[in-house]
Amino acid sequence: MIPTVNTKAEPSEMFEWEVRVQAFQNSVAIAMCNRVGVEGEMDFAGESMAVDANGEILARADDTEQIVYVDINLEKSGKVREKRPYTRLRRKEFYV
Repeated sequence: MIPTVNTKAEPSEMFEWEVRVQAFQNSVAIAMCNRVGVEGEMDFAGESMAVDANGEILARADDTEQIVYVDINLEKSGKVREKRPYTRLRRKEFYV
């Protein structure tokens, strides 16, 4: 899961694509949770989302406070990684 500070200052389409590309490149599902509303000078955009290992959006919230539920098929993520052999070349021993 990626907690964020996605404000309305950043175009939501750009942020959506950043999350989708991360999911695709790493062949994992990602749940991105974002705040909603105004706090001080920050105006939080909401639009939390869940993305599958292919970068496809599974669920998305709007700009109101809400809870979004989504089923994520972990087996599908494994199958996606099998089809992308470059993910096996990673040096996991260097991950912190």
